[in-house]
Amino acid sequence: MDMNIRRFLLVLVSALAFEPCIASNWFTGETDFRRATFQKGVLTDYNFQEGVDVVNLTETGIAPRDKLRPIISLDLANLNNRAYKKYDVYQYDETGAVQKAGSVSEPVWGVVWGYRDSLNFHALLLRGGNSDPYEYSNPELQYRILTVANGDTLSHMAWSSLSSSYINPGADYNRIHIVPVTDGYEIYLGTQRECRIGLCRDNRLFGSLAGVYVGSGAQIRLKNWSVSACEYHEPSVLWTPDELTEHFKKSSNPKEGYYELLQASSSNSNIRLGGNYRLALVEDQENLLLIYIDGAQRFPNQWQPGMVKAILQPTAHPNLYNVTWFDAEHKPLKEGVTALFLSNEILSIRFVNETVRLDWNRSYSPEENAQERDSFHPA
Repeated sequence: MDMNIRRFLLVLVSALAFEPCIASNWFTGETDFRRATFQKGVLTDYNFQEGVDVVNLTETGIAPRDKLRPIISLDLANLNNRAYKKYDVYQYDETGAVQKAGSVSEPVWGVVWGYRDSLNFHALLLRGGNSDPYEYSNPELQYRILTVANGDTLSHMAWSSLSSSYINPGADYNRIHIVPVTDGYEIYLGTQRECRIGLCRDNRLFGSLAGVYVGSGAQIRLKNWSVSACEYHEPSVLWTPDELTEHFKKSSNPKEGYYELLQASSSNSNIRLGGNYRLALVEDQENLLLIYIDGAQRFPNQWQPGMVKAILQPTAHPNLYNVTWFDAEHKPLKEGVTALFLSNEILSIRFVNETVRLDWNRSYSPEENAQERDSFHPA
């Protein structure tokens, strides 16, 4: 196990054992080595104990037993992240008095989530990157992504450097997003998630707590903390290509078959389709299923042929369906999503809230195309 993480695990419980004054569920108060306040929607937490990292946690209300995962967004800054500057840290001497123990540069800070206890959580850790005093290059951060499970540390990303125009330098706030996906949690920077940091390749929730990581010498500021729940859909392969081919040979449902994207239109420039999807439509009891075949461009490693891309539920109109659509990250979209079968074998899906329309044209399998050619006999 990483020694820094080990030290953090050993001291975490005692560091959080002080009676806190609760403000919006965050720890606030003052100890010999820590000072935390919550004022006007901003949490400030200063940890100046030598060699000891702590966390400040709040309840998300999303428990591991729920079929949900948290989407977390926050603005986070480390005031003690000035280039070429060191910060004093302290410890007890042999008499129990507080004394200066030295100084640190580039203190570590970050985000923790899925937290149950000091032996089980996920974390994004940050520290200062190489600074360009002339500001000719983009700002830089160093980052690490890890999971601690039963006290063992799994590093999804060792300390790496990230340079981007979407990073705010020095002690400024950076907007961070933790977004659940099929096989873990994607992590982004930027107001609109413009800069992808990386992937925590572990989709477990150990507990319902989340918060900030405050390394020795760090002084963090947090604002605009936001947690929302998304349904946790565990995708699985329902149909293999061979099974689909055999099924369509016997099908008498005129809606069933393969569908290729005909056109996509949107009045919102921030919305884009996750790929040029080719789909198969099959009947499933009272519903219709759109099955992914190929074409994923965003998160292609999360999609396998045979996974469900959408569920079409019938309405009183025979050609109109309510839709649950699974986006590129497998998050379900339901509100304002409908499907309409047009007379010319076109399936049109409308996303009213996103002002998006996707049209698919019914196509044919290679076997069906061959049958069409064989049955054509010119006069």
